[in-house]
Amino acid sequence: VILASALVAAAAGLPQYAPAPKYAPAPYDEAPEPFTYEYGVNDDYSGANFRKTESQDDYGNVAGSYSVALPDGRIQTTSYHADNELGFVAEVSYEGTPTYPAAHAVAHAPVAHAVHAPVIAHAPVAHAVHAAPLAHGRVLVGR
Repeated sequence: VILASALVAAAAGLPQYAPAPKYAPAPYDEAPEPFTYEYGVNDDYSGANFRKTESQDDYGNVAGSYSVALPDGRIQTTSYHADNELGFVAEVSYEGTPTYPAAHAVAHAPVAHAVHAPVIAHAPVAHAVHAAPLAHGRVLVGR
């Protein structure tokens, strides 16, 4: 009886844990939000010339285009649209005629390579061995 009372008292003193609450993510409204934007740069000093426009409707269909000035003088325009049925569809077009700078003739001098005779034989290397005494202080030379 005393042992049973001690076990009940010990069990009553243990902290009681409740099961963790079930996780439920916050509701998320996945409806697309319409938008429209446009930006562009046309700077004669730096030669930068590009622009972009894009819009999205209530259903999530996106349409837009962007243009960039190419180094050969043409303008490249990419028009695109994207939806849930066809995916991303792009059409690329070019305006203008490409122009390239005239090629300059370059004359190269022939490259001269130094030619050395191969080493056929060599004499063994002799190392002089000096048994110099270890001295501290004044060193006597030529005695």
